[in-house]
Amino acid sequence: MIRDDTRQTIKFVIWVIGIIIAIYIASVAIFYGAGSQSRNNDREITKLANQKTPIRNIDTYYHLDRGVSSYSLKGTSSKGQSYYFIYLPKSKRAYLMPEKKGVSENKIRSEFERLHSNQKISEVNLGWYKGKAVWEVTSQNKNNDYSYTLYEFKTGNEISEVANL
Repeated sequence: MIRDDTRQTIKFVIWVIGIIIAIYIASVAIFYGAGSQSRNNDREITKLANQKTPIRNIDTYYHLDRGVSSYSLKGTSSKGQSYYFIYLPKSKRAYLMPEKKGVSENKIRSEFERLHSNQKISEVNLGWYKGKAVWEVTSQNKNNDYSYTLYEFKTGNEISEVANL
């Protein structure tokens, strides 16, 4: 016969396990829900690019919000030509730019690393700023201070830099 205190201990353990499982399920649901807007935007921009442009294969997605929210992607056509596509959901405007008419992400990364050897790149995004396509490089220095550097898409020239945030 099981003693009363053993039953209480078993009930307590079952409750604790149940609470842990409930917290785990809730956290998975929260994280999934938090990413749903980004997944929806990626699906929307993919659909637009496939319908309205020669892009058939998507390589990379980007998002930039510098006063104007923009969603971008890099892709290739069925003939293997590379393009960048930027969509501005608020104004419902879209821009298609052949890679050869601008500076690629790899060139921006190389240029940034050459000029800022003491910083580590966290992220590079393509988007829209003050009426033109730009690359934004997010980086951190050895003190973990963030910096944001904007480059013009067409020329690769640096537009602005905000450092040590």
